This record gives sequence, structure tokens and C-alpha cells, in this order.
Amino acid sequence: MKFSQTFRPSGALGGIVLLLFASPLSAEIYSGPRETNHAIDGAVAADDQRIVEWADVIDSTRTMFGPRGSSSIDQNGGFNSLGDLDTAEIADGDLPGFLTVQFPTGIGNGAGHDFAVFENGFTFGTNADGTPGLFAEFAYVDVSTNGSDFARFPSISLNTGALSGGFGSNFSPFDVTNVYNLAGKHAAGFGTPFDLDDLQGNALVAAGLLDLDNIQYVRLVDIPGDGSSLDSQGNPIVDNWLTSGSGGFDFRLGEGLGVGVMNISAVPEPGSFALLGLIATIGSLRRKRVGRSLKPTVQCQPAA
Repeated sequence: MKFSQTFRPSGALGGIVLLLFASPLSAEIYSGPRETNHAIDGAVAADDQRIVEWADVIDSTRTMFGPRGSSSIDQNGGFNSLGDLDTAEIADGDLPGFLTVQFPTGIGNGAGHDFAVFENGFTFGTNADGTPGLFAEFAYVDVSTNGSDFARFPSISLNTGALSGGFGSNFSPFDVTNVYNLAGKHAAGFGTPFDLDDLQGNALVAAGLLDLDNIQYVRLVDIPGDGSSLDSQGNPIVDNWLTSGSGGFDFRLGEGLGVGVMNISAVPEPGSFALLGLIATIGSLRRKRVGRSLKPTVQCQPAA
């Protein structure tokens, strides 16, 4: 299974990339851990009224925990830790842990951000501008319509290390104002928003394999934070590493916990299509019967 994706900046992200090259790191390009009013990627509170549904099941056939993660899937609001890879496992090319969720309806590409991913990070320390740092465990975010073809959100990570005030590489605060489109960049109770417009230029969309108005699967792929994993610009991604016990990105299923949907899909699921087809067939048969009943009856008289 491969997770690599090609980065093609489009929509809002194209403008962000231009801003990135024109701005120093101290400009705080992206949102802080609880900053809900940020113009680019403001945090989404768990009780945000824009959220209309939540992921309701973890797909066990598309989920695999890595080393130092959970041993079984918890569908009832408990923690699912994706695990964390050590140096030897990374060198051997071992896959990081990943988890896939599904939805009652699905996600559509509407106005603004379309869904948000929640984690359990906590704040401590501050950056040079006084914004709180975050105990961060990041994950890539992939989406799919059919469950087989996944597109990865382009991401940006500008940190080269942790903020001061920590206790080594596995327990330190990170400056998330330097991070964009990675799940886990906001504190517990606040989700990281994602806009499907960022995937308009993805090859899967052009090939008709990904319908941005009908996203049925969201996959979260843990990022070992040693810098061996890269963002869409080729920058190393760093976070708290190596973590164990509840290693890597932590996910909880349920309302206010997992993946909240702001724009739902308007495309019926396959079962709905079958039901619509059955209704259409019944309607056609009824019309035929009515048509037959309205035809005049011709009575033939024997010749004299």
C-alpha cells in the first residue's frame, strides 16, 4: 500500500503558498491551537453549529495500527492510537499506522471548509509571539469516494524543531502556526479544518476516480515525527517522537471527538441508487398498466 501523492497547489492553497514565500516564520501564517477566527485555517470547536454530522464507524478493513499503538479498534469513543515507528522500522520501510472512518451521509465540497479532524493535543510553552505551543502528534489526511483510490491533502510544515520548555524530542511543545493541513495541529476540543477545494487539481479527480461532492472515506495516516516524513513542499515534518503506549496520532470516534462534517454529500450512496432504480421500475410498470386500461375495447361482429 502506497501513501505518496503529488502536490498541485490549487484554490485557497495556491494563495497560501505565495504568502508563505513572502512571509517570515514569525508572522504566524496559520492558526494557533485554539484560534477559531483565523482567516486561513481557524480551529473548529467541537460544538460548532456548522457541523451537521460525525463519522460513525471505523472501517476495520481499512485500518492498521502500527507499533506502540492500539491492539484493537474501539468504536465506542475510546482511544485508537495509530502507533509510532522507531528509527529501525522507518529505515526498513515499515508502514505507519492508519485508520479509516465512514459517515452516515458523506462529505461534499461546499462553501468554505468541508470537515474537521479532532485529536487530543494539549498546550504548553509559547512561541516568540506568545502563542501557545502544542504537544503535537500529526497525521496526513486522505479522502476517497470508492474506498480504493485515496487523495492526500497537500500540507505545509515549517518547523525545524520543538519550542523551548520541553523535555526532549518526545515531550515538547511545537509551534503549530507553522503547520497547515495536518490533522492534530489543534488542541483537544478543536478540530483542524479541511477544504476539498485543495484537491481540485488532483489526478484522481481528473480521472473520475474521486468525486469531491461524494467523499465516503477519510483516512488518517500517522507521521513519525523524526523528520523522515515530508510535507508537500519537501520540508521535514517534526512532532513529538518517539511516543509509546498511546503512540502516534490518537483518534476517538463519536460526536465531538472524531471527524465532524460541515458540508454533507448530496450524492446518494450505492444502496440509495438501487432503491431509486426500484422505484423507477415500479413506476414504469404502473404506467404501462394504466396505459393498457385506457385503450378502447374493439368488439368484432361476425359478418352477415
